[in-house]
Amino acid sequence: MTPTIIKRYNNGGTIEIYKGFKHRGDDYERIYTCCKHFAKQGKRAIIMPSINYKDPIYQVLYKDLIGTQYERKCPDICVDGVFYEHEGFCSSNHKKAFLNMMKRGTKQSSRIIIEDCGITERYVKRWCVNIVVSDKHIEELLVIDRTGNIRTIFSKKQ
Repeated sequence: MTPTIIKRYNNGGTIEIYKGFKHRGDDYERIYTCCKHFAKQGKRAIIMPSINYKDPIYQVLYKDLIGTQYERKCPDICVDGVFYEHEGFCSSNHKKAFLNMMKRGTKQSSRIIIEDCGITERYVKRWCVNIVVSDKHIEELLVIDRTGNIRTIFSKKQ
């Protein structure tokens, strides 16, 4: 089973999707924007389907998650073999929106892309460091702003 390329960049980067699966309708545009960010860097970004973990195809598409805390989950994006979860929000309370996005996101992946909810970068970095210290597994946190620009806020590699 191979994904179909829907956008190719001159640097070799691609945006791909698995045809014939239900994809997240509400978040599709934001997920596509995230994929575009990675593909412009020359990476292979795949929009992943949401499928039942009992489906034999799950064993193929999400084989790297089997045996991890993310088994049975379906992260939104796969970038060069690494899974990312996109999270949005609908609350007008900035801190609550951030905490909810992180709570949902950390259940799906250790790499999370959240919508800019107006919380300060300093607060986000401090929160991430405290969570990493308390054994939550966060490798990377990116923020997508209202114009579609994505920046890395936290990376365990830093």
